[in-house]
Amino acid sequence: MARFVPGKQEEAVAYLSNLYKEMNDNAEFPYSLLEDDIARLYEEDKRVSNVYVLFALLAIFISCMGLFALSLFDIRQRYREIALRKVNGATTRDISRLLLKKYVQLLAVAFAIAVPAALVVIHKYLEGFAHKAPVSWWLFAIAGVTVVAISLLTLVWQVQKAMKIDPAKVLKGE
Repeated sequence: MARFVPGKQEEAVAYLSNLYKEMNDNAEFPYSLLEDDIARLYEEDKRVSNVYVLFALLAIFISCMGLFALSLFDIRQRYREIALRKVNGATTRDISRLLLKKYVQLLAVAFAIAVPAALVVIHKYLEGFAHKAPVSWWLFAIAGVTVVAISLLTLVWQVQKAMKIDPAKVLKGE
């Protein structure tokens, strides 16, 4: 093992190579840098991390599509109710609150189930490591805010579309 002065690596390798060849009858000088060895050790972890990120993004996309389809179906089923409420003077805010209430409750229940489950999985995963990173509460807060933001963006588009319906057409068609 050797330590190089920064900027003098090539000179040091050449010197060590010549010294090795003198001592070992011109044999090839095998060497590797510790930085490269450590990078090779973590290549597999980087690949696994990339796979996890890819599948997480795919799961988020599929979840958004499912939420979109569920909200589309639910709001289409409630067009008559929305039209009657609009005719009776309900504001956009009232109807939006009515439509989003169900989904916010579902998100809260899902978050309440997911946080303890995630804590258990994280602690089980970290059991095999000598040095464990602390699991902070703010990680779950950021995850919760992100999920709520993505979900509400998915839902708000459907709610805004439902707000633009003409009550006369909906009630006439029934």
